[in-house]
Amino acid sequence: MEQSVKMKPIQIGMAIFTSLLIGSMILGRIFFGPPGFDWTFGSIQILMAAIHFIVLLRTRNWIYLVPTGMYSLWWLTFFPPFAAHPWHEIFAITSALFLFAFVFVLISKRINWRYKEILQLAAQPVTGTTDGFTSRPFPTGPAEFTREDAIELASYLKKNVTAFPFIEPDRVVLVIPEYMWVYMLFFKRSYEKGTYVAFTDSGQATVRIAKNDYRKYREELTFDQLCVSLGDLFKQFMQWSREGTPEKIFAKLNSVGKDQTDEK
Repeated sequence: MEQSVKMKPIQIGMAIFTSLLIGSMILGRIFFGPPGFDWTFGSIQILMAAIHFIVLLRTRNWIYLVPTGMYSLWWLTFFPPFAAHPWHEIFAITSALFLFAFVFVLISKRINWRYKEILQLAAQPVTGTTDGFTSRPFPTGPAEFTREDAIELASYLKKNVTAFPFIEPDRVVLVIPEYMWVYMLFFKRSYEKGTYVAFTDSGQATVRIAKNDYRKYREELTFDQLCVSLGDLFKQFMQWSREGTPEKIFAKLNSVGKDQTDEK
């Protein structure tokens, strides 16, 4: 029987980052008046456009054209050097259209990070409450797949910012980071201390859950069961990918929260 899973607050760093951006705009307004706000706001927009453009290049997911276009147009609309541009009104109107498109993308969860949903799904079948954490990778048994299957799944999950892949000579490692940006923007290039599921060319699956991720659960969970459950979840993802129905992966992820109430 699947249990309701309660988790501690996650991605606090994103809230801090957003607060810093808002704070910089406020300070710009206080110390330099309206021009200071406009310069700061415009600079933030081009920063966000650059970030989403890099993600677009790395994932090859064209949906990222929406936030890239929106932030770029906001930059053209609000950055002081473009205030007298003859196309200024066109930039402003088009940016509003992109804003509506961006809201739709967010509501449809097409660019959401899936870290929290994956942790919750992994915990649902776990019935034990014995804390047996270990930092060592945990083998979760054989799975039916080829290396090509694993690479195809890795490509799909990267495109949809669900897991970040490392393609190695003898296995494919799928990292489940709390912050996908650290991999997308090249701030982090290793996975040894993170949470991941690895599919080896010999047909085996191995799971490692980082201590920081394990501590995101409010209740103690039997660690071995949690590792097996996370491995089984990705084996199911692999099966759906092999069957040509990868959209079932996101139907599964989107089901989190519909059948249970959890604390954000």
